[in-house]
Amino acid sequence: MAEKSRKRRISTKQRASTLFHLWHNLQDIKNETAPLKDSELGLLMGMVELLVEERIAGLNVVNGAALAAMEAAHPH
Repeated sequence: MAEKSRKRRISTKQRASTLFHLWHNLQDIKNETAPLKDSELGLLMGMVELLVEERIAGLNVVNGAALAAMEAAHPH
């Protein structure tokens, strides 16, 4: 059996940055889909947004402060 390559873990800082960008992309998607007035799509987008926000909240305090600083530097 071939050996599986191990996934390289990303740092907490990289995870925070990725989640930050994902959250902003979700905001763009929500704004673009709002005119469709599709309630199921809106619900799905809201659920995904909450999941991402929960992941962001789960990061340690230092990175939470880094996210807040990035948010202030790049308001949506």
